[in-house]
Amino acid sequence: MANRFDWNALEDRITAVLEAYDELNRTKALAVITACELFDIDAEEAVDCITDGANDRGVDLFYIDDREGKNDIHLLQAKCVDVFDRSKRNFPGNEVDKLTSFVNDLATENEEALATANERLRVKIGDALEAQKKANATITVHFVGNMEPLVEEEHQRIEAAFARYRAISFEMHSLESIADYFLEREAPNLTRTLTAVDTNFFDRTDQNLRGMVCTVAATDIVEMIRSEVDADAVEPAIFDQNVRVYLKNKNRINSAIIESALDETNHMFWYQNNGITMTCDKIEIAPARRSPEIRMTNVQIVNGGQTSHCLFEAAQENDERLSEVLLLVRIIETNSEDVKLSIAETTNSQTPINVRDLRSNDRLQRQLEQSFADIGYYYERKRFQHAAEERVNRVDALDAGQAFLAYGVGLPEVAKKDRGRVFGDLYETVFSGEVSAPKLLASYQLMAAINEQKKIVRQKIRDEVALAAGEIALIDGAFHALFAVRQICFRDSIDQWSVELARTKVAEAIEVVGKIYVAAQAGDENFSSNRFFKDMRTKDLVTTEVG
Repeated sequence: MANRFDWNALEDRITAVLEAYDELNRTKALAVITACELFDIDAEEAVDCITDGANDRGVDLFYIDDREGKNDIHLLQAKCVDVFDRSKRNFPGNEVDKLTSFVNDLATENEEALATANERLRVKIGDALEAQKKANATITVHFVGNMEPLVEEEHQRIEAAFARYRAISFEMHSLESIADYFLEREAPNLTRTLTAVDTNFFDRTDQNLRGMVCTVAATDIVEMIRSEVDADAVEPAIFDQNVRVYLKNKNRINSAIIESALDETNHMFWYQNNGITMTCDKIEIAPARRSPEIRMTNVQIVNGGQTSHCLFEAAQENDERLSEVLLLVRIIETNSEDVKLSIAETTNSQTPINVRDLRSNDRLQRQLEQSFADIGYYYERKRFQHAAEERVNRVDALDAGQAFLAYGVGLPEVAKKDRGRVFGDLYETVFSGEVSAPKLLASYQLMAAINEQKKIVRQKIRDEVALAAGEIALIDGAFHALFAVRQICFRDSIDQWSVELARTKVAEAIEVVGKIYVAAQAGDENFSSNRFFKDMRTKDLVTTEVG
């Protein structure tokens, strides 16, 4: 059963989302948090997926994952209580019938029934019907609550409702299981050994705790995590207490780790990587003064899961090169499960390093921070770097770079579908010699103006206020609206970097996006809003419409 610690951890996240998106309520914030964790998307994209409101058919959030060739449709219904005592209640079974009914209509393409949905949900339905045409399409229904799960009878009833469909499943996410996304609870008993490099180790004891810090060979880590069943695979059980252990090697951070391990300068790996943290019940160290063997009972890698997996993949690519790599390891011995969980929580709850963080100390980023300061703004090259300052005076580096990618570079479809590339492979493109604090600020402020209009559209949908033709396009097409502002400025010979002048073109830009959206929708019976704004050709339609 979930405890107060689980409740507080989730409450902190709910509060953070509500502070960032004041138009949301607690239930929507819970849906956004869960979607970010389940689908590995950012909060802005999750908010755009909200369909909650009148005629939502029981669907609070609707996400379609078409990355890497997938066609996975995710429907999420959330229930959020406001005090810990109520978290001991079960997820209300009477609330799920609307959603199961909707799933049946979606699976059978019951157009008459689907037409009763609210406008935002109808857009998502169109995207889903398009996705369902693919052989690999799946539908997963998620019931999410900061409480106890459905009672067994309701669980069985839902299973029976979906039993006839091969590609439809459902998942229950309770307070305890949501907390387990941040901190896995149980670990199998595994015994593993490592060898310290020469005399590079330090051993200390504090009351009932023992800690050891040592340098080990990367190949030792590879062998430590290798599955005893399949030598070409990693043993997943050793990461049970880690959090979201591994993102595929296509992830840019992981690719960089692998590259650094196999690079000619891989002697730098020890200095550049944070290393690995492990917990265990017992540490046994051989008496040898040099390169002693270290035996760990009931060991878990609680921090450094991505590094471990990347080293394993690097070994498969070039084990000879990897044999030159050393890294830092910290091992903590304790029999207290509470202490183990605390170590796992604290080492993983720190803001994870991502591509943006890796660039945060670049000379250019520091120069931009100073340039923003000179014009009265706080440039956050690190996330929440200036959290104590007024929100209106803060400019987030990633948000600004994403806006500049659409407005300054002219790639709204990339800004829409993969903002992570701003600090990844497109870093040199976005933060080129042409970029400046005023240009980033202009892009950021114009995007903010468009997002304010998007919030109005969201509110209209929730209040069942009729939308003008094409108005809903702004939900998925905000970056194309920003691109349209740029094109209008070009047409009218207006300085696009003058926020005062460019802002006067926002209304026309939104209208342009609405027009091409309506035209595309009318000309394609299989129209998908999601696909439309991720298509690189859509910006050409914007340019043509602007004239």
